[in-house]
Parts: sequence; structure tokens; C-alpha cells
Amino acid sequence: MKLAVVLGLLAPLAFAQLSNEELERRINILSEEITNLKAHQMGTSKNESVYGLGNSASKVYFIPEGISIGSYGEIVYTRPDSENESGDTVQTDPTAEALRFIIYLGYKFNDKWVFNSELEIEHVNEVYNEFMYLDYLHSDELNARFGLMLLPVGFLNELHEPTLFPSVKRPLTEKYIIPTTWREIGAGVFGSVGNIDYKAYLLNGGDADGLSPEKGFRGARKKGGADGKKNASTAAVVGRVDYNFNTQTSIGASLYTGDASSEGSEDIGTTLYDVHAQYGYKGLRLRFLYSEMSYDNVDEFNALNSETLQEKIRGGYVEALYNVWAGKKDASLSPFVRYERINLNAEGSDAFVADGANDFYSYTVGVAYSPLPRLVFKADYAMISNQAETGVNEFNLGMGFNF
Repeated sequence: MKLAVVLGLLAPLAFAQLSNEELERRINILSEEITNLKAHQMGTSKNESVYGLGNSASKVYFIPEGISIGSYGEIVYTRPDSENESGDTVQTDPTAEALRFIIYLGYKFNDKWVFNSELEIEHVNEVYNEFMYLDYLHSDELNARFGLMLLPVGFLNELHEPTLFPSVKRPLTEKYIIPTTWREIGAGVFGSVGNIDYKAYLLNGGDADGLSPEKGFRGARKKGGADGKKNASTAAVVGRVDYNFNTQTSIGASLYTGDASSEGSEDIGTTLYDVHAQYGYKGLRLRFLYSEMSYDNVDEFNALNSETLQEKIRGGYVEALYNVWAGKKDASLSPFVRYERINLNAEGSDAFVADGANDFYSYTVGVAYSPLPRLVFKADYAMISNQAETGVNEFNLGMGFNF
């Protein structure tokens, strides 16, 4: 369409028949179209994060107006060892899976109002609405968000595109303690004041009947009403504060607290907090995360539901990465190592029976190669050990992209 407009305006016969005023008007329209097109192309070519979101999830904020489409995906191959840490043979087969394919769809109405969404296809045939919200962008210091939102906790719940972390799989702490990807319906505010970024949301509460001694809070996520979890009788709040020393170094904390509803008993109070820090200098990046989740009214809940839920779970990790090609413009080669400690038996209730397999640690070593910032190939080896001595090490390969 733009090409047709250009040709129409430049056609000599058309020029001859136009008045000076009409010709000037059309030239101004053409100039504005070209300016907007250049701005749109520049905006959609950015591979940057804004408001704590992933690079592709941030695309809509960089365009002048209109539709924005982005994506990310990852494919994973896993080969577990044939023996566990005790030397016992285990029946394990290698697996290969198109783990995630995501489509971002956004629309920028004007400089103030922005719609953003993420549609996820996970494990090939599971489809979820990962987030769907409206932003009102008032100023750098104060903005508002309404809808299905990612909770601002940990490192990866908002920044989980595969090009943004080095391992094939996400850290275990941000699976069992922080149930990435965690999203709920609500409203809140966010912004930046000097070097401080903040977010504060009011959300629907969790589903207490989905709590599990083996998987923590993962089953308690309502995911915007997925799987029939539409009960909005309880509420929760979440807040996050980060202090940024520069673009690579920051320190911060998050807090989530609220009630989780139950069909068969009273609501359970749930509280999660995390502290996190990141340091970067040239090719070096260091990360630290510690998180803890606790539950109230657990004894009553267990008695009424014949459950063995624990009172507290905790975990954390430290990670070191070094890009040996830090001087190159686009490509990167980043060996890394990560140590994690997870304890799903941290504090038990009267009915809780500790399972040694749920108290574990892991060492992961690997490398991430990016020929371009939007592409990544990964390989790592995870050494997993637990108190029951049933841990199984695994070798992983992965590829990922974002645009």
C-alpha cells in the first residue's frame, strides 16, 4: 500500500494536475509515512528489555503505534545417566522435545496505552495464555498495569526467554520455590525513581488444593483461570524493588503474600520472598538468588484434607558466567557453572513426613554459544544429589531463539 502511495505521488501526470496546496499536503503525508516507517523499523529491530520484560516481550514498547509481533522458542534434548548416585541402575531413556513456542502479540494505541500478550504452546500440545494486560504509561516514575500479569519475582519469571539464561533448563530454584512461569489476574503500578525500579500488584490468591509436598506452589497457580481454577475469593499482593548500580549490576528483593482458597478447609496463608543480586563487568556475570515459601494453617488443612503438606520450603543458587568473546560485536561464547540447593523438607508440619528425595542440590556446568544475540545453542551437564541418594545426573542440549 505504501508503495502504491509513493508511485501515485511521484507520477508526473498526477503532479501536473495537482494544485500547489494539494501537492504540498501529499508530500507532507508521504514524509510523515516515511518517518513513521523508519521509526517502526528501528523499534522492531531492538533486542532490548524494558519494564523488566524479556527482549521480544518488550517489542511493542519501541514502536510508535500499531501492531507488534514477536516470538521465542526452545528445543531440548536430555540424556540421563543409566545409574543413580547410589550406583543402582535406573530405567531412563533420552528425550527430545520442542519444549516451548511462544507468540507475542501487542498493540500500541498511542504513547500512553499499550496492550501486550503472550500465547504459549508448551510440550507441543499444551496451549496457555501466559499474559494479557493493558499498560497506562503515565511517566517514568508511575505507570499502571491491568490484566493477566507475570509476577515480579526472582530472575526468570519475567525474563525467561532462552537467550537470556545460559543453561538448557531453567534453574531448579525457579521451578520448585518460585513456580516459574507464575502469572495471575490483577492490577498494579510500576516505575523507576532514579536508580530504583519498583512494582506493586494486587492479584487473585492461589489454589490451596494444588499445593504439594513434592512440587511446592506450582499446582497452586491459577494461571488466569486455567484448568477450571476460576475461584477469585482470595487475594494476594506482590511487590519488588531493585537498585541498579549500572546496566549490569543490581540488587533487589521481592515479597508475595496472600491467601490460597480451598474447597474443603479454611484458606491457607502463603508468603514468598526472595533476595537477588547480579554483578557484571565486561564478559563476567555473577548471579545470586535465595527464596523461601511458607504456609499458614497447615495442620488444620492437612487434617481436613488427609494431606501431608509442609510448612516451609526454601532454595537458592549462585551462578558464574564468562563470555570469552566479550569484545565481539554479536557472537558470544559463555562457559558457566551453577550451584543450587533446594529443600522441600525445610520445616515440616505435624503430619509431614520428610522425603529425602526432596532435599537436594545440583552442580551444573556448561556452555552457551550465540552466533547472534537472538540465537543460542547450549550444552550442559547437571550433577544432582539428594538425601535419599537417588539423584540422577543428566546431559542436556538445547537451542533457542527470540525475535
